[in-house]
Amino acid sequence: MKKVVSPQEQRIQYEIEEKKPAFIHENRATKILSRIRGEKPQIDIERGLYFTQSFQETEGEPLILRWAKALMHYVKHATVYIDDDQLLVGRSGKQGRYGILYPELDGNTLGEAIETLPTRTISPFSISEEDAKIVSEEIAPYWVGKTFHEDLAKSFTKETTKLTYNQDKELTSRYIVNETASFRSSLQWVHDYEVVLEKGFLGLKKEAEERLSELDEYSPVDYTEKLPFLQSVIITCDAIILWADRHGDLAEKLAQEEKDPKRKVELLKIAETCHYVPKNPPRTFYEAMQAQWFTQMFSRVEQKTGTIISNGRMAQYLYPFYLKDKKAGIITDDEVQELFECMWVSMAQFVDLYLSEAGGSFNEGYAHWGSYKTGV
Repeated sequence: MKKVVSPQEQRIQYEIEEKKPAFIHENRATKILSRIRGEKPQIDIERGLYFTQSFQETEGEPLILRWAKALMHYVKHATVYIDDDQLLVGRSGKQGRYGILYPELDGNTLGEAIETLPTRTISPFSISEEDAKIVSEEIAPYWVGKTFHEDLAKSFTKETTKLTYNQDKELTSRYIVNETASFRSSLQWVHDYEVVLEKGFLGLKKEAEERLSELDEYSPVDYTEKLPFLQSVIITCDAIILWADRHGDLAEKLAQEEKDPKRKVELLKIAETCHYVPKNPPRTFYEAMQAQWFTQMFSRVEQKTGTIISNGRMAQYLYPFYLKDKKAGIITDDEVQELFECMWVSMAQFVDLYLSEAGGSFNEGYAHWGSYKTGV
């Protein structure tokens, strides 16, 4: 009986036998994938560091406002990258496979975890000595007594605590992956991409500013609840716009230095796109893809969003842009596929970082994403 294998199994078998099957095409996505395949993920500390710095400066302010200011502080100082061969830009960490820190969840255990993460057998991460020192001396100490997991542990009964944590280390997972309690959603987190594509973040900011101007100055509810919320919306919109602009500035700089005329044109297009979206509603399919990608990656910076970040019903919210560009003759199906492939290989580079080995086993060392391709 002939053995039936999937295309992925065939691909793996050919790699083992060092053969190159004819059905595997080479393009920019496979070039990017070949650079990161088998790479040990590295820890990027910038999100954790800049959130810590901002929270130190905003103590006593409403939490929602502190969060928005932390996002803005991150955007102003974090390193931005544009990968070789990429058409879609925006990442929340170093080039290659990477994970980022959420010290507000478990920062009090970061110092010890950083020592074990590089050498553990389950889902290991690498970190430089310099970054490890910053984590131990600047990030972790601030969060002692302030983290989600400390409050979570205090709320458990003795029976639950016995099953959740190791006996010797209160906040180290035992049988239950306690990190999942911090997720915004334990299933799929789907952003409202459509509203971003319809209004852009500048439009969302203007809506918040209008509502802000309508607040009743004599209403305690307006000024204790609505005011900080609307202020945080405005700051967050400014932050993601600035984040995109910084990518646009980098693309312009790289274009000036680029010797390959084809890549120079691509970089100039990336620059133009980043300066336009997600600030404004996209005009083309390419701009829509870039606006969507900025939105989902920025949510990774905001907080640990869930077991899976979903692309939602892409066939629905992207189809009008595809149809318009196809009719105008400014995009081909091959170019559309290329953009999706650029997104998929970018997804493969973000890895959820779990501090405990139980969490690492649960996550299997991979980024978790979801997508609906049919739009049904």
